[in-house]
This record gives sequence, structure tokens and C-alpha cells, in this order.
Amino acid sequence: MRLDRKEKLALMVAGDIVAMLIAFAFALAFGHKGGFAARLYPHYGWSLAVFSILIPAVFVIIDGYSLNHYAMKFLRHVLLVLTGVIISGIAATVGIFFFRGLAVPRAVFILFLAFSFVLITVFRYFNIRFFSTFSAWRVLLVGDKEISRELANLVNSRQYLHYHLAGYLTDEPASESYHDLPFLGKVDSMGSVVERDGIDQVVVTQQKIGKGLIKPLLECMQNRVEIVDFKKVIEEITGKVPVTYLDEYWFIMELRNVNKKYFWYAKRTIDVIVSLIGIVLVLPLFPIVALLIKVDSPGPVLYSQARVGRRGKTFRVWKLRTMVRDADKNNVHWTTANDERITRLGAFLRKVRADEFPQFVNILKGDMTLVGPRPEAESLVELYTREIPFYAERHMVTPGVTGWAQINYRYGNSIEDARVKLKYDLYYIKNRDIVLDIIILLKTIRTVITGRGAI
Repeated sequence: MRLDRKEKLALMVAGDIVAMLIAFAFALAFGHKGGFAARLYPHYGWSLAVFSILIPAVFVIIDGYSLNHYAMKFLRHVLLVLTGVIISGIAATVGIFFFRGLAVPRAVFILFLAFSFVLITVFRYFNIRFFSTFSAWRVLLVGDKEISRELANLVNSRQYLHYHLAGYLTDEPASESYHDLPFLGKVDSMGSVVERDGIDQVVVTQQKIGKGLIKPLLECMQNRVEIVDFKKVIEEITGKVPVTYLDEYWFIMELRNVNKKYFWYAKRTIDVIVSLIGIVLVLPLFPIVALLIKVDSPGPVLYSQARVGRRGKTFRVWKLRTMVRDADKNNVHWTTANDERITRLGAFLRKVRADEFPQFVNILKGDMTLVGPRPEAESLVELYTREIPFYAERHMVTPGVTGWAQINYRYGNSIEDARVKLKYDLYYIKNRDIVLDIIILLKTIRTVITGRGAI
């Protein structure tokens, strides 16, 4: 049985949920005074639903669903699951304090956490054994030898993918085997190689499919062999779009459905609700924070700057001031570690992202959204557009407070950093949906806690 990355993740999450359902039944059987009874499930339905969402959410935050963890020793898997269950237990305890309707008997709650830890660990063990033993893909690379070698290096550095690279085919002269990538012959031998080596997937490693490739590829498709473009493989493995290999045609074909109407309606509804709740919660604290900012350094409490938003339109983004007055008077917007312009309080506000709370107003106005590519200053956008191909295409969507690039890459203070972040931004624009937005929001919590990327 061959599973792709998304199917593996879905199986892992489903295994955790099934483990929790069984754990809840065991907890009721051993911890409830009346013993287990089917009628108790509806009675504690809301509690079970919250627990079933909370534990997977915590696993997302602590990176517990990352497939690269499959290369870890099993003891580390056990510790990862234990950490997730403990954090979930603490969070549930806090939630039960405020929402008494979610309360369950103490013995049931403790036993549920214990059984969840044991059963999730057992399910993970069998998942790992299954993936490593039965779900390896046999892959053949066909096309450009340099791209094939680059892709082989990428795949071989990620053993958790369970890809077995049989080798590569190319019509280029002077081709030879390369480390763990055997040269298997010319393109016209594809059919015999696929049959002989039991190939599951053929990856085309060239920009355009030539006439000599069409017939062999069609024959492979008839034999139920999956045909994949190398750019798609790089995108799925790295979470980035390989901008180096893109052309205008890719943008037209892959981003032609950029205006996802129903997704936009759902996203906008969530934005309005969250921003209103955020403003209500933050407003009582604002006078205290404003006083601390004024005491820490002279200058205004709020700071605004012209940023480039959707369709290249400019708007003013609002933040709590974290730098000395007139810090960007020389049009310098990059900040570095130990930047002298950042105040003492400002360093803390940046670390926990509290300086961005005023952006709830930007979200309410529609200039920004919760999740999307970060808006950049006008001068930086002008620079990046000149130096980085396709940079302007990131303005197809509304910019966000947090985004795929922010949780996967450091703050960045160079053109090269902007180039890398563009790859993440284009991945988000292409693949965005509610599930991806939720994952980004959950992982942003980890970014806030660790302070990663905050300058």
C-alpha cells in the first residue's frame, strides 16, 4: 500500500483520534462510579469533543505531526507524545475552570490522559513500523540529469519520506551514476525499467516535456504508474515553491483560481470575529502598556507605516512602538539582532508579538487578514520587485499578521531572505485553505512562545 505525505498525516491524526475515543471508554469504565455505559458518551459529549480537538491541536503546536520525526528513536516519540498529553491536560484544566459544563469526574479525566498517552504511543509505533516497512515508494527520475541529482539529494536527506530512488533516465550525453542515484539508460527504455524495477512513480525532471517523453509517459499511466512534475515534488517536500524553475505559464495555470470565493467569505468572517474579540480583550490593557512605552523611551505610543497590500495598494499598518523615535527616518527598515534602535520594552513586545495587537484594527478594516504573506514597506517592495523575479505576485492576496513564511523561516534582513520567504508565500497562495490557516495559527503560538524570528 502506497501513501503520499497527506495520506500519512491523515492516518496519523485519525489514529490519535481513535486512540482518544478508546481511552475515553476505558476511563469511564475504570474511573466512573457507575462503570461504563453507552449513555455516558452523550452526557460527556462536549468534554470528549473538546479533548479530541485539544490534543491534536497541541501536537500541531509542538510539531508532533511532522513526518521528519519518523527518523527519531522511538524513545523520543514517547517523550513527544507525553509532552503533548501533559500540555493538553494543563490546558484542559484551565478550560474546565472557566467552563464548568466541560467538567468530568477527576478520576475519569486523569485516566483519560493516561490511557490516551499509552494508546497514542502504541498507535504511533505501529504507524512508524507500517510506513517504514510497507509504504515505500519506488521512484524513477526522468529528464535533466542535473535536476535529477538535485532532487535526489533533497529526497535522500529526508529518510522519513520512504522514497526508494531506483535511478534516473536521460538522453543527455556523458551521463553516469551519481552517488546513490544509478544511471539506468536512455528515455526510450522507460517502459522496460518501470516493469523490471516495479516503479510506483515517475518524476519528470525537466522544464518542458519533449515529444520523446510523451509516448513512454502515456504508457506508464496506462500501467497505473503515477506521473509527477519535479516542481510538485520539491513543493510537497519543502513547503516552498521552487521559484528558480518557474515561468509565467506556471503562475497562470497554478494560481488561476486565486480568488476562492467561499474560502474568502469564511476567512473574512473569522477575521472580523477574532479581531473584535481581540480588541475587547486588549483594550483594558492598553493604558498600562501605553504608560510603560512612554516611561521606557520618549515618543508616541503607536507607530504607523505605509505598507503594500493586495493588488499593490498601500495602507497604513499600526503597531505599538518598539523603537526609538524616528528610527526609520533614513528609510532603513531591516532590523538586526541587538539593533540599537529597539528599546528595552520593545525587545520584549517583539519577542511575544504583542507589538502587533493594534493590527486587529487593520484586520477589521480589511487591509489585513489573520493569515497571509506579511506586508512589506514600500521601499523594500520596490527593491525586492527589482531584484527578485515574480515578487509582485505575492500581492495577489490580502497580507496577514502571520503566515506560512513566518512560521517556517527566520525574520530575515536581506534580499536573499526575501527570496526564500517568497517561496513560502507562493506555496501558501497556491495551497491556502481553512485547514492550512488553522495550522499556521497554531504553529504561530509556538513561534510566540519560543520567540523564533522575533527581532
